[in-house]
Amino acid sequence: MIQKIADLPQQQQIMLAAVAAGLLFMGWYYGVTPAVLMVEGLKAQNAQLTADIETAQVTVARLPQFQEEVLRQELELEEKRKKLPDEKETAEIVRQIQQLAEGANLDLKSFTPQSTVRYDFYEDWPIRMSIEGSYRNLGLFFQEIAKFERLINITDIEISTLGTTDQGRTISATCTATIFVFLEGSVPEAGTD
Repeated sequence: MIQKIADLPQQQQIMLAAVAAGLLFMGWYYGVTPAVLMVEGLKAQNAQLTADIETAQVTVARLPQFQEEVLRQELELEEKRKKLPDEKETAEIVRQIQQLAEGANLDLKSFTPQSTVRYDFYEDWPIRMSIEGSYRNLGLFFQEIAKFERLINITDIEISTLGTTDQGRTISATCTATIFVFLEGSVPEAGTD
C-alpha cells in the first residue's frame, strides 16, 4: 500500500496527506480531546471530594470537643438564667430580701414593687424599699445583695439619721432595688438588628 501511494503523483500524495492529517485532527479533536477534558474534570472533582472528606474527618475528630463546648455553654446559660429568671417571683423575692435584711440586722419598713420597664429581651422591675438600722449593717446588706443569686441593682439610695437610737438603729435608708426579668422568646437572632 505504501508503494502504491509512492507511485501516485506528488499533488495527489499531498492531498492524501492533507486528508489523513485532517482525519487524524478530527479524530483527536472529537475523540481524544473530550475524553482528556472529562478526565481532567474528574480529577478536579476527585480532588475537591478528597478535600471535603478530609475536612469532614477533621470535624468528626473534633465532635467530642464541640459537644463538650455545647454542654459547657448550656451550663453557663443555666447559671446566668438564675441571675436573670423569666418570672418576677414576687413572693419569693420579698421573702429572700427580708431574710437578707434580717441577716444584716436591719428592719425592712416598706417594700413597694413598681411598674416594670420593658427592653428588647428583659424587663427592669424596680422595687422601692425603706430600711432602718446602722451604717455598718446597711453596708452588709448591700454586700449580700451584690452576692445574691439574682441580678439586683441598688440605686437612688437616700440615707438619713433617726432621731432615736432604738435597738442600734441609727439611720433610715430608702433605695430602689431593680430586679431584671428575662423575657422568654424575645432574644433577637444572631446577625439581626
